[in-house]
Amino acid sequence: MDESTQPEDTPTTPSAFGYCAWHSGYARGVRLVQLHDAGSGHGGRGHFACLSCRQAYDLVPLADQPR
Repeated sequence: MDESTQPEDTPTTPSAFGYCAWHSGYARGVRLVQLHDAGSGHGGRGHFACLSCRQAYDLVPLADQPR
């Protein structure tokens, strides 16, 4: 008999935990919504938002925006 080694309530999609720049607190499920260019230096700085802030402020994650 085949049995799963994962509990049934384990989510199938990964969820990031980080700082939401909109409500100024830590949350699960944050996504990158803004990227600020650092000029000629290395990389830029990003702003992340949690699901509730993305819905409240109509924010679209960068990965979901058309190119």
